[in-house]
Amino acid sequence: MTAHRARPTLFALASGAALASLLVACGDDSGGDGTTTSSTTETTSVTTSVEVTVSPSAPETTPAAPESPAPTTDGDGTVQVPVPDIPSPPAIPSPPAIPSPPPIPSPPPIPGVG
Repeated sequence: MTAHRARPTLFALASGAALASLLVACGDDSGGDGTTTSSTTETTSVTTSVEVTVSPSAPETTPAAPESPAPTTDGDGTVQVPVPDIPSPPAIPSPPAIPSPPPIPSPPPIPGVG
């Protein structure tokens, strides 16, 4: 029995056990009046098996990668990028000068000191 076939059976058994424990825990609502109630829980498990048969109809092919150009040994290995025909943007002007703040006046003299 493989793990894929056992999984649905395990889920069905776990669901049945959870339902049974829920019914047993919540089934007694007699309130202590001295009467005894009996409940019967019936669980049903369903087993499903799926068999898959795969037959190849055509051999699987992968697309060939495009061939890269052969590396050249002459030169220093730099790559030249062509410059597009787009004009460069205008230069950013410098910001206006920030004026200096006015001088801070000296405080008035303190009477009785000095």
